[in-house]
Parts: sequence; C-alpha cells; structure tokens
Amino acid sequence: MGEKIPGALDSGSPRDTAVQLLRFLGLTGLEAELYLLLLERGPMSAPEISDHLVKHRPQIHVALTRLSSKGYIEELGGRPKKFRAVDPQLLLNIFLRDFDVLAKKALGYMQSIAKPAPEERFGVWVVREPEIAKNRLAELLDGATTDALIMGDVKFIHMLSERIENAIKRGVRVYVLTYSLGERGAKFILEDMPFLKKLRVAISGDLVVVVDSERGGVLKARPTLPTRHGYLIEERTLTDYLSHDFMNRWVNAKVVVDENYDLPWKFTFHRIALYETKKLLLENRKLRLRVKGYEIDTGARVEIEGNILDAVLDVPAGFAHFKVETSSGIVRVGGLDAIVEEVAGEYFEIYEESKR
Repeated sequence: MGEKIPGALDSGSPRDTAVQLLRFLGLTGLEAELYLLLLERGPMSAPEISDHLVKHRPQIHVALTRLSSKGYIEELGGRPKKFRAVDPQLLLNIFLRDFDVLAKKALGYMQSIAKPAPEERFGVWVVREPEIAKNRLAELLDGATTDALIMGDVKFIHMLSERIENAIKRGVRVYVLTYSLGERGAKFILEDMPFLKKLRVAISGDLVVVVDSERGGVLKARPTLPTRHGYLIEERTLTDYLSHDFMNRWVNAKVVVDENYDLPWKFTFHRIALYETKKLLLENRKLRLRVKGYEIDTGARVEIEGNILDAVLDVPAGFAHFKVETSSGIVRVGGLDAIVEEVAGEYFEIYEESKR
C-alpha cells in the first residue's frame, strides 16, 4: 500500500468523508462520531451516547462539553439532560465565517514577511503534493509575456481555462497539446474554450507548462508511476528540453484547430517559430526576422534583422535554424542550443516586409 500523504483527501465511504470534514473543522474523531450519531438518532442523553459508542462516560462528557462550547450541539435540561446536533449547514457556515476572518489575517501576515524572489532564478524545485503541483504549474501562465506551451489531459486543460484566456488577451501565443479522451476530448475543450487558436491531440503525455523559455513545470500524469512529485523548473537548459519534447509531440499530433495569430509574431521557442514561419514561406509570403541573441564564436550579445530566406526544421536530424539575409550577409540563426549556426537566438520577431 502506498504511503498516505498528510492532508490528502481520502475517497472512502460517505460517512468516512463526513468524519474527515468534521475533523478538518477541528473536531476530534470521537466528537465527529458523536455529532453524526446525534444527527442520525436525534436527541440522546450522555448515558445513551456512551452505551452506543461504547465509550467511558467521562470521555463522552468531555466531548459533549467541547461540542456544546463550540455551538455544534444544543442542550435540553432535565434528568437526564438531552443533546441534539445543530444543522450541519449552520455548522459549516460558522466555520467558514471564522476561517475567512482568520485566513485574511494570517495571509496578510505571511505576505508581509515573505521575502521577494530574487531576480535571477535557477534550479529545480520539488513539489511533493500533486494537487499543489498542478496549481503551481497553472500559476506559471500568469507571468507569461510572449509564448506558452501546455500539455495535459482534458481535466488539467479545463483547470487552466481562465488563465489561458487571460494570457491570450495579453498577447501571449499559447499552444495546447492534450491526450485524454483523444480527439473527442479535444473537441470538448474547444467547445468550452473557443478562444484557443492552437490545439492538437497526442497519444499520451504528462502535465507540462513552459512559459517564455525561462520557467516550466512538469508532473507525471500516470498514477502507476511510483513518484508523483511535481517539478518547478527555473533553469533554461531544462526548459529547453521540455520545449524540445513538446515540439516532437506537436509535429506528430492530430490537428484540432490551427488558426494563425496576427502578425507580427513574437517567440522565445525558436522551433515553434520555425514551424509557423515555414508554413507562411510555403505560401510565398515575404517575411523578415528580428532576433536578439548571442554570437556563437564570441558569446557577445547581438541583434540582427533581415529577410527570411528559409526556415529549416528537421526534427529527427536536429537541424533548426532561420536563414536570414542581412545587410552584412547571410546569417543562420538557431536557438540557445545552437552550435553550427552563427547566432543563438533567444527572442524572435517575425513580420511581413511591408509591415512591422
């Protein structure tokens, strides 16, 4: 049997779930069982409760006193005294009210003492709870400025719906690859998310988000794997591997929707930039490229601009570069992993010759 993650929700019987909720509300196991007993049986005396739960009377009296002080049960005077449970919805409302006040104060304090993240980010952070990992992956989209790659099942994509829409409204180019339920599931996504312009269906995959080639995250989606940790990646070399894997899946995936974003296009993922540019070159469109990056030989920062002669993308062979005619000659521009090209690009802007 797998190790239970602290705080994780169990999928037991309805009664088990009710007990778990009551324990979240601060009740002990005995108090939870006592409260449910009063809900089920109606008013009962302490001796009756003790006999039914097979507990010593002092234990029952302590539990009744605690429940009564919290307002979760009511007392009826007499000999013997009777007790009854308040409506569970009222109990939950009281808790949510108190929790909201407490949460606002606590959150304000925690935010006030939290140290700001350093400007230079690096490394791989492990998130050991899958649901937290999913939410941390989702948060990556909030900081996207140029482009984003997303892979996941239908449920995960729906979870990101609002964030994806907001990113597209900000001008971020979003590419979505899904695999759960196949083409039928992808059509459900498109029906609920008509703002998507790029959506394809793969055979399988994991939960992945990569934004601006700088930050990414991955969570293995298959429950059969022994490790269910999520990883937040703030290392360009590793996000590059994630984007390469995404691209390999993308070119072999079934197209569901493929609408062009309006020019000019801005990319940090150079293979996606090549893939999209190549389609327009086949339509005999006259395109120009402006790129920021580094000279391969010297490592010096450089900006070049010129006419795009070709977009070379041979995924199996590993060739991926723009062939650009500049004022100083023809230059080959690859991504940050470029070796044989003259320039390693990290930001790409594609526009038509007569437009900018």
